[in-house]
Amino acid sequence: MHLDTDHVPSQSTPAVTTDIELAQWSLIGIVTTLSNIDVHAEKRCLLSAWNCIAPWLLFFHNQFIMCGANYRPIDRTPAIKLVASMLFHGLIAGRDSDGNSKLATTPILFRPIAELWMLAIETKDEDVLNIQMPLHDLGRITSLRLVTIFLVGECMRSESFVNTLVEVSGGIGPFTSAALKYVKAIASVTNLKDPDITSEAVRIELIQVVTMFSTCVGFITGTSMQSGAIREGFIVRHSIRHIFSTLRILQPLIPGRGSTEKALASSFQYLFFLLERADVPVSVFHEALRARALEIAVRMAPFEPAKMEANLHNISADFFEILYHYLVHDKILTYTCKHVNTWSNTLGPIARQDENLWKDWSAMERTIRSYVSLRSKEEMIRRPLSNEKGWFLKCYCSGITKDIQLRQCAGCQVVRYCSKQCQRDSWYSHHRLSCKFLKAAVGSSTPHYVKRSLRLLAALEDRQMSCQGDDDIPKLVAAAQQQYPTDQERLVVELGVDKLDVSVRPLRHYLFLFNGLSENDIVESLSSWNLKEPRVHRSFLCSVIAINDQYYSRQILFSPRTALNMEMKLGRKRQ
Repeated sequence: MHLDTDHVPSQSTPAVTTDIELAQWSLIGIVTTLSNIDVHAEKRCLLSAWNCIAPWLLFFHNQFIMCGANYRPIDRTPAIKLVASMLFHGLIAGRDSDGNSKLATTPILFRPIAELWMLAIETKDEDVLNIQMPLHDLGRITSLRLVTIFLVGECMRSESFVNTLVEVSGGIGPFTSAALKYVKAIASVTNLKDPDITSEAVRIELIQVVTMFSTCVGFITGTSMQSGAIREGFIVRHSIRHIFSTLRILQPLIPGRGSTEKALASSFQYLFFLLERADVPVSVFHEALRARALEIAVRMAPFEPAKMEANLHNISADFFEILYHYLVHDKILTYTCKHVNTWSNTLGPIARQDENLWKDWSAMERTIRSYVSLRSKEEMIRRPLSNEKGWFLKCYCSGITKDIQLRQCAGCQVVRYCSKQCQRDSWYSHHRLSCKFLKAAVGSSTPHYVKRSLRLLAALEDRQMSCQGDDDIPKLVAAAQQQYPTDQERLVVELGVDKLDVSVRPLRHYLFLFNGLSENDIVESLSSWNLKEPRVHRSFLCSVIAINDQYYSRQILFSPRTALNMEMKLGRKRQ
């Protein structure tokens, strides 16, 4: 047999030219036969000698594609076509009864696949190599980039393969950059300028592009699930922006329901995954909005009964639910406030075509306008200092100018001072009390975003207290006093400001907010100050709020209203 593993040379030399040429023509014969028969059983029979084929593929790759040999009887381009075609047939036709391909069970081919993946994306657009093979309804001419994406997508479930990919790429940074190059290069694979979608050739070309895009996103999602470092590497390199920007270009061009479903579903599933796992999900969601994810979500909703594996109705509804919860963050509210009128004019008529979508859309629009109004009213009460970096409280001394570089309190990171002396005076007069409570109101998970949202959170807390303070809360407190008789003077009301739910539990359940302070210290501190305002909730010690921290998780914060009032009213006493 010309593919006998005993005949695989360690190096390409003139002495083994005959063995190399016989192996080459044997592989060409197998590829040609596989490309022209449709009976799956016959294909599997041809690939039954995979254990003999794989070592030769490794040899051809190392010697002629990666140029490891000085003597090369086979040029690089034919070697790429041959190896890539054979690998692809091993993926498509070489599956066992459990559905596993021969590639995933052949570790010696992991490095060649990884190196072909890097080679394909580094090739200039005008020099993209094509290999001729059938790919279902994608036509017979398939780009090397599409083939390699399918290959790595098949092998990415192996941790060993992912490690090989990272190694071949030169580290996590270069690896994530290379993966995103595939997404950014989608439009360059085919000519998408004013395509005639009615043309069969263009339709096949577009299906190839969309298939490549969906597989790219699936690959990025899969590798991100395996490694937190890879996940954050993609985020740093703005994977969401690149994915949704490309999807926005492809969306009006996507032919066929299957292609539409897979491209849209894979993109939003990647977004939902990041919102669940990312270190800073607020930043991820903001980037998705800037990349027009909301517009895509509205336009993707099918206006007929869904008969799909991934229900786009559900994806659209999930997106609106996430948006609703993230509106409590000032960064998200500010962006949506700037665009809500435009959205109302351009997307509102589209949303009206579907009853469920219109319901979600109307609720979202009302919430945005309501939150903006609440935040504006809160700005009239608080004494903020705004700049291009956001909002914070400034010190209460007089005579400071805009040219002064304000010094931020290292504890709460909310209040800023014009000088060391001002900061020292403030600490001894009042801030040593309010600082610990401002820090508890900001939290430890995403303090950068929460501290700029304190105004809105305080307003939402006030609104919920007003709505439920006269009836629901007293009843819950009375019930809690019966349930916790030893904690009657130390009860805390928990308000879900974005879910409008209320619960009452003892202070000891919330000690984690106060960075090591004892329960007695907290009670003493809260009792030592006077807000000089009517207190309608004397039956409980204090309140906390709950907001969405990450997708499906909640973050508990000390009452923003109380913390801000502490700083402002105690600070005014100093004046």
